[in-house]
Amino acid sequence: MDHIDKNEIQRIGILRALYLGDMLCIIPTVRAVRAAYPKARITLIGLPWEKSFVTRFHLYFDDFLEFPGWPGLPEQEVMPEKLPDFITSMQYEHFDLFIQMQGNGTETNALCILFDARYTIGLREPGEKTLNPVYFPESGDDEHEILRFLKLTSVLAIPQQGTALEFPFLPEEEHAFETMQHQLNLLSHKYICIHPGARSELRRWPAENFAAVANEIIPEGYQVVLTGSSAEAVILREVEQQIHHPVINLVEQCGHVGIGELAQIIVHSELLISNDTGVSHVAAALQVPSVILFSAHSDPGRWAPLDTSLHRVVGPGQVKDIPFVVKLVKEQLQHKATSFIPTLAPDNP
Repeated sequence: MDHIDKNEIQRIGILRALYLGDMLCIIPTVRAVRAAYPKARITLIGLPWEKSFVTRFHLYFDDFLEFPGWPGLPEQEVMPEKLPDFITSMQYEHFDLFIQMQGNGTETNALCILFDARYTIGLREPGEKTLNPVYFPESGDDEHEILRFLKLTSVLAIPQQGTALEFPFLPEEEHAFETMQHQLNLLSHKYICIHPGARSELRRWPAENFAAVANEIIPEGYQVVLTGSSAEAVILREVEQQIHHPVINLVEQCGHVGIGELAQIIVHSELLISNDTGVSHVAAALQVPSVILFSAHSDPGRWAPLDTSLHRVVGPGQVKDIPFVVKLVKEQLQHKATSFIPTLAPDNP
């Protein structure tokens, strides 16, 4: 890429119309872009829910524009009647830099080029032809989701700012947790979160397996909190019914819990046990130990946490072995117990 004067880049657009875990995985790249262009105005183009993501990550994003969908993208129904006006409005944004981050761009690279930014960059499928291969490095779907987008820092010739994920809290979410903690009688770092849901049923571990793990660890003195969305109430109830001890069913006892409040519950837990879904990335961002279960329909090479010490991954070849999963859970709990060093608060002056 020809050298870009940082003062040239005043307006940056980013397309990423996906869900929570997908969004968290691009934060290391967005962090590098923000550090390289601190005065630029960065706009996220995405699904309607991502407006709240921009609020949460207000240090990195300045604006949000709703994406009307595009043929070939399954995340939302396409609104064809809105596409011409959407493309025109994007051209009127006069982006200096537009970054396509909707996967490898098979469906969206051509769309983003239509926005007529001064520079358009993104990933492309291996072997896919493009007019500017320097601006569009190849990336296969077998590459890790965090690392593949960091290739774009090389395109821009900007330094990386690490691979760590982030999940900033809003003040009201901390207050909400204090209320739930009192309501549920939760003792910080004395409970384990079990998250049996996932957007795709194909990525869900069977309810009886989660219950079997819970039945092994509750007698060792841990509370179990079953977490999920209100849409996953049936799954949580199915797990709860097969556990032989009292547990906290978050949905039944608190109703709908926002992602920020759920993240507060996770950050105060001792461990998360989860399918390959958004909360696994939340745990990675908050540095909460986890055991993540990958079905045959999940790819740990692409979606597993990068820190394989703090986060233990159970791959498709081992996920049916319940004793093995129980062993990993107990190892994680033991490691956490032996590595914990209490921090004393400084004396008041």
